[in-house]
Amino acid sequence: MPRRPGRRAGIRALVALGCLAALAGCVALWYAVMERSPNAVTYISPLAIDNPMLAAGTLLKQHGYTVSVEKSLSGAGLGKLPGGTLILADNSGQVDPVQAAQLLDWVRRGNTVVMQPKWVALHYGDDGKPDRPGARKRLAPLTEPDPLGARFGVALSYRNKLRASCDTVNGAIAALPPEDDEDGQDDEDEDQEEDQHPEPAQEQARQRAPGKPSGAVDKPKEPRQLTCVPLPGAAYPLALDTGTEVLQTIREGRQPAWSDFDGMSVRVYAEGRGHIAMVSDNYFNNQRLPRFDHAELLLGLTRLNQQGRNVMVVLHADASPWYALLWRAAWMPLTALALLLALLLWRAARRFGPLLPEPSGERRSLLEHVEASGNWLWRAKGGREVLLAAARQETLALLRRRAPELQPLAEDDKAARLARLCNAQPAEMRSALAGPAAPHPAAFTRQIQLLQQVRTHYERQ
Repeated sequence: MPRRPGRRAGIRALVALGCLAALAGCVALWYAVMERSPNAVTYISPLAIDNPMLAAGTLLKQHGYTVSVEKSLSGAGLGKLPGGTLILADNSGQVDPVQAAQLLDWVRRGNTVVMQPKWVALHYGDDGKPDRPGARKRLAPLTEPDPLGARFGVALSYRNKLRASCDTVNGAIAALPPEDDEDGQDDEDEDQEEDQHPEPAQEQARQRAPGKPSGAVDKPKEPRQLTCVPLPGAAYPLALDTGTEVLQTIREGRQPAWSDFDGMSVRVYAEGRGHIAMVSDNYFNNQRLPRFDHAELLLGLTRLNQQGRNVMVVLHADASPWYALLWRAAWMPLTALALLLALLLWRAARRFGPLLPEPSGERRSLLEHVEASGNWLWRAKGGREVLLAAARQETLALLRRRAPELQPLAEDDKAARLARLCNAQPAEMRSALAGPAAPHPAAFTRQIQLLQQVRTHYERQ
């Protein structure tokens, strides 16, 4: 049965629509998959990885400071520091008492040190449970030695305080209530009190702004970890993005020359003509320097010394090794001891001399045998004549080979000629060449010695 024309047209239309849909899908897939789209990737340069204070150093150089970076405090040469500012970027190490004394002497000459103190431990009551209502906090001694922190009575501790902003209210900024370790309340109770009595800055934000309808209320800013620093000479309080680390007073006495309004993040103490700035955290590393007014605070601290334009950044605070402390404490006796030991070693080397090789055991046995044979012949009857005849026979045989011109000569002429060669008397030479063996040891030894001299003279020719 033949197909109808209308049915064939419908099939063609469906095929065309399918092709268009496939083409549209391919185009969409092309733009979705094949189109290049940039993605932001965080990049940290190797210089920033090696030096977490790279951004701070670049900022200070732009403001005319000379910046140097030291890996450790022990290699900073504290006895020869130029005038300016020293920044301890890390408090994980330890400053020994000798280094602390050197830093204090340097600060008293008008310089500035920026550092973090060590941690102090908090204990709650007798059972040590901080969540118990009415638990009383007690400060334990410093967990690590900290000569500078102990001198100013300050250490690091934990506390969580929130602030909406550093905006002023009626010409003054609202300060957080000071921390009281003897009030018999823990941090949870303090937070409840803050909720019942909101800060003036937050309360002002909830009030109606001028010029707005009576029903309009400003939306308060979200509270966060902020502290406000009234930097001397600044037109406004500087805002710092802080964490839960705060400065804790461990001993009353030294009052800071100025600090943030809470006294928890920045405290600057006067020492002689200089200053020591205690900060609760390193606000000047590469990650935190761009936040809020951290860079302005860094410049303000370096401007405390108007005369010195040098800034040294120490990445790690480490105590000097024991041998460095020993050398600084007694370098003169140690030098004298080293010279004495060198002199004793030189004297011992000259006395003993170089090591000689061990004598051969077989050679020593042969010499002992020869010596024993000679002693026996010397004592035996006719033994001296045997020894002298052996030496005389060897000498005459050598003369026949090396000096044949002496053979025609008479015995006296031969003895006189050989005596001149050996610087001896002719009578002694005649006795050695043709005389009997001498009965005395000295005379017999002289006969053997002259025969040996004659052999040595002609053997060298």
